[in-house]
Amino acid sequence: MSISNKQIEYAYEIAKKVYNKDIDMQGGISKLHNIGMNETTANIHIKVYFSLIEGKVFKRAINKNATDYYLRNIFKEKGETGLQKALIALENHLNYYEAKVAKVIGKWNIYNKYKELLSNTTELITYNDEISSFSIQKENLKEGSLKTVFVNSFERNPIARKMCIEHYGYKCQVCDFDFRSFYGEIGKDFIHVHHKIEISSIKKEYVVDPVKDLIPVCPNCHAMLHKRNPAFTVEELKNLINNKI
Repeated sequence: MSISNKQIEYAYEIAKKVYNKDIDMQGGISKLHNIGMNETTANIHIKVYFSLIEGKVFKRAINKNATDYYLRNIFKEKGETGLQKALIALENHLNYYEAKVAKVIGKWNIYNKYKELLSNTTELITYNDEISSFSIQKENLKEGSLKTVFVNSFERNPIARKMCIEHYGYKCQVCDFDFRSFYGEIGKDFIHVHHKIEISSIKKEYVVDPVKDLIPVCPNCHAMLHKRNPAFTVEELKNLINNKI
């Protein structure tokens, strides 16, 4: 079924109203059904908006025009932070879709277009001691009959890094070291980002939360966190430092 641009625009507005609880889901679906969308398509267009706003993976797809329109308007209305969340959701969707269905080059082009709009992306650091445990490539991690898991691209994903650092700042969350304070201008915007969740502990479909699951640490503390397998927690390493002192 072909979806017109007018239907896409209306679907976006209805999805916003459902998300904001101005109308309920069934009311939104009915309104879209009245302009020619079938109920399944209407449901997908509303739920994709929810996922983009919240930065959560979605499985059912909307077309390229709708994807572009949703991202453009989320950026207008929610700014850079809103676009960051939407791109994390879209990246996870595209990885999932390609693993299960088919390549989606056109949508990756849309993703890359909006990714370029994000300004002042932090330097991307790849930490060698983690490469042995994780692939640098975006990958699907599977265990038995468990669902697909998208994990380690996020530690090196500049969007997820940026959201993490926007929340915590550039100071090491273990030892409080601040590169700019110590080194001056050359230390500005420098920090590693550590992924706190052990792969072995993941037992269900999992999408990284940049605030809950990632944390900024200096390179020394990053190395010490990985001196043990499984890695020390931030709290454990802090206790080791405090007890030494």
